[in-house]
Formats: sequence, structure tokens, C-alpha cells
Amino acid sequence: MIIPIDISQITFENKSILKTEFERGRIPLKKDITGHILQKDYITVDHTIPKSKGGKSNLYNYSLMDSIANNKRGNKPLKPFIDLESLIEYISVMLDVKTPDLDGADYVKKWLKTLLKAFKENK
Repeated sequence: MIIPIDISQITFENKSILKTEFERGRIPLKKDITGHILQKDYITVDHTIPKSKGGKSNLYNYSLMDSIANNKRGNKPLKPFIDLESLIEYISVMLDVKTPDLDGADYVKKWLKTLLKAFKENK
């Protein structure tokens, strides 16, 4: 019997597939959505909608973020931390990602819904 797996829930060693694919060099991002430079040693996943505000721990609520920027944000609304140029670059790069474990276009489509929801909830 084959059991379907929801790719949005997959993690490796407590890591999001986003972080894993970045570390493997398969996501060619230079900056996170706040404009901070991404480096393997200082990368984390940020909850677009914080867990403390009801956000889920799944792929479509994650974005790659510099760990210092993520700690600075904490559970505050994301909108004031976003750098528009970096957000556009993030989306553009992610749309082209296609690995055996991650379809960037699908990720962007669903992640943007979460981002818009976060913006509406935190006016």
C-alpha cells in the first residue's frame, strides 16, 4: 500500500526542505526577504505567520531568512521587516527552483497566500 506524503510537511533532521535545498546549493538566493545576505552558517526558516499567532510549521508558512534577522523579528508582524526589492528577488528565484524535493513555483503560489494572509491580519 502506498501512502501519499504531503511535501509541505517534510523536514530532514528538524530542517525545512527549504533550508536543506539551500544548503545543498539548489536554491541560488543571495538575500532573504528582509534584504539580509543568506549564508549557510546563518540561515534559518522564518514562520511567515508566527507559531505564537497561529502559524503552522509547514513549507508554505516558511521563508528562508538570515538567523539574526529572524531573531530580531521574533513574533512581530513581518510587513515592516520586508525589503520590497529583496522580496521580488526571492519570489523570482524561487519560481525557477525545481529539484526532486521542491517545486519552487508551487511553493511560491502557496507561500504568497500565507504572506497575504499575514499582511491582512497585521494591518
